Amino acid sequence: MAPIVLFGTQFTFFLVIYALVAWWYVAPRLSGLPREVALVPLVWVHVFRMVGGTILAPGAVDAAVPMEFRTMIGYGDMATAVLALVALLALRARWSAAIPFVWLFLAVGLLDTVNAIIQSMRFNVFTYALGFNWAIVTAYVPALLVSSALMIIYLLRPSRRAV
Repeated sequence: MAPIVLFGTQFTFFLVIYALVAWWYVAPRLSGLPREVALVPLVWVHVFRMVGGTILAPGAVDAAVPMEFRTMIGYGDMATAVLALVALLALRARWSAAIPFVWLFLAVGLLDTVNAIIQSMRFNVFTYALGFNWAIVTAYVPALLVSSALMIIYLLRPSRRAV
């Protein structure tokens, strides 16, 4: 099987699975919560984007993977993880700027994810040995997309008072 076909199959499978989990279990449990409370578990998913920095570690991927690509992906993920942590702390501390922090981290994270997908195709990285990074891209990125979609839904809905 061609690497890009395997990637597409695995990515799509995980995307469907996470979407079903979100639809059947996560959204119903968060729907009655105030927006700031409902966003917390969704932001937690993104704090772990720090793992994307693995691509910068020597030997983590084939040495032939272009350094320009590795740098862009690794630092983009780590920066997004830091922004997610700040947003999470702001939500938990009930800062007045919490929602703008969530929007900022979400915008940066989505831009980083879209850029990573585009650059993956541009650099044809699925033809290289990616090691653990293959699992990150096929199993974790779909979770990021689903949680981002849920965050957008909760950010756009009217705020409810905390109980």
